[in-house]
Amino acid sequence: MEPAPSAQGPGATSGQDLVPQERRQLQLEFSEITGSTLDRARFYLLKNGWRLQDSINDYYDPSEEEVIDVTPAVQAPVPSSTLDTSQDVHTSSRISSERDLDTADGSEQATGTGKNQSEPVTPGFTLLTWNINGLDQRNILERTKAVCNTINSLYPDVVFLQEVIPQTFEYIEAKCDRYKAIASGTEQYFTAMLLRKSSITFISQNIQPFPTTRMMRNLLIVKAMFGSVLVCLKTTLLMARFGSVPLCLMTSHLESTKDHAAERKRQLQQVLQTVMQQDQTNTVIVGGDLNLRDTEVAAVGGLPAGTVDFWEACGSPLQFKFTWDVSKNDNLDWQLKFRPKCRFDRVYVRSSRPDQLAPESIKFVGTDRLEGCRRFPSDHWGLLCKFVKPCGRQVQQNLEQTDVSDNKTGNRAKRARTT
Repeated sequence: MEPAPSAQGPGATSGQDLVPQERRQLQLEFSEITGSTLDRARFYLLKNGWRLQDSINDYYDPSEEEVIDVTPAVQAPVPSSTLDTSQDVHTSSRISSERDLDTADGSEQATGTGKNQSEPVTPGFTLLTWNINGLDQRNILERTKAVCNTINSLYPDVVFLQEVIPQTFEYIEAKCDRYKAIASGTEQYFTAMLLRKSSITFISQNIQPFPTTRMMRNLLIVKAMFGSVLVCLKTTLLMARFGSVPLCLMTSHLESTKDHAAERKRQLQQVLQTVMQQDQTNTVIVGGDLNLRDTEVAAVGGLPAGTVDFWEACGSPLQFKFTWDVSKNDNLDWQLKFRPKCRFDRVYVRSSRPDQLAPESIKFVGTDRLEGCRRFPSDHWGLLCKFVKPCGRQVQQNLEQTDVSDNKTGNRAKRARTT
């Protein structure tokens, strides 16, 4: 396909004369030719005045002063949404109107990336799991927008979402366009997964039903690869962050309420059985609003060998324990005097052989009230989980010791003079 003439003429020095659709088309062509992400395509096109051929040449022949993010070359195409949006037309029109306002002036605010926002470099692997309470229609637009802003700001590698509805999924997919969005359903409410395009290569997906559920619950399973390399030619430094890490990602929203404990335990057994069936080369991560009580986990025999509870692996920090806490989160109209708090949202990790990812830290997100409605984004706090390479701390200590040694012996100054 021939590029847009207006982007290739000798006078084209910026993309200001191009409409968003033309810029998007150039990004798609660049990505198809080079096998890079759309964010990387945007970077080179902006740098070269949206001239496609110059941008491609620049991509394959970078200057020595640049820092290049080399990501997996295989990028699965993002399918267009096939969701049935006939339900809740009122909510859908409100969310669509907001997105139209974002793009009315020809800007690209609706993408969530921002016109000049660069691709942040985040060490380690991060995962966010969050029940975003899409079944609560009150302030649904403001709350969903806050969820998108949080995701785009923190920019985790993987996001697990529960209680997503068709209209909010469509909105999230549009606002968080640096992610591949995968849904486990198309009606009423369901779970979803977001994969950061610049660090996660999608391989396959599967939806495993829960045969006896009465609440439309299932298990969304995604196979993927995580890894990228940073190359800094200016300092002749080559740093591999993780290499390629095979992942098996699972998210679910297990049966709710105390009355359905028996069904929830059946679902948990099915999930853990699926975990044990995965190849040992994969790091398996299961997360979501699991609605579990510790006694229920013990009742099914506990976690399988090699599997840990992420929160416990981080030292069981009390301040990040209760993800559903009516005593602090008043989004629900709770009329009873007793104010419960439970650790419903959990993340389980089965390590690979050899071990490639290890839990490092955990914290809450979504704990600030929104300025407009004065409510929280959800009645659940989100969980942001950070992983590190098992040997990462030791490598960092060795680097620090090398720096100290260089300073004492003067080797660094000698190397600088030689250079």
